[in-house]
Amino acid sequence: MSVFIPRSNKNTSRASEYFLKLSTELDMDKYNLPKYKELYLLASFQAMHDTDLAYYVIYQKCAANAQSKDQLLNCITQEAMLNFKHPDCFDERNFRTFLLKALGELEKQLKAGILDYLFV
Repeated sequence: MSVFIPRSNKNTSRASEYFLKLSTELDMDKYNLPKYKELYLLASFQAMHDTDLAYYVIYQKCAANAQSKDQLLNCITQEAMLNFKHPDCFDERNFRTFLLKALGELEKQLKAGILDYLFV
């Protein structure tokens, strides 16, 4: 006779792994390479850095708060309300703009059910 035990703990690590993978793919260490030192003077390079940094921060926060879809949505809502200043960004306004954009994209995907497979 087979005994079926319902899973009380869904695969919560799948969502965390997904967001950690996204943050790793951004490869923030590339900005520390000596060959890019001269590029730091360019506004376009600084904007690219701040954009990547904003997405990196959000993906890290999502990975830490991806135990459930509701918890992740709550984290996104709270992050949008915070006035977070990152010490490594060049332009706070640009960083904040892309931070909010990343949060909006994730919230839209979560509410539309696009990322539901991460919580099954």
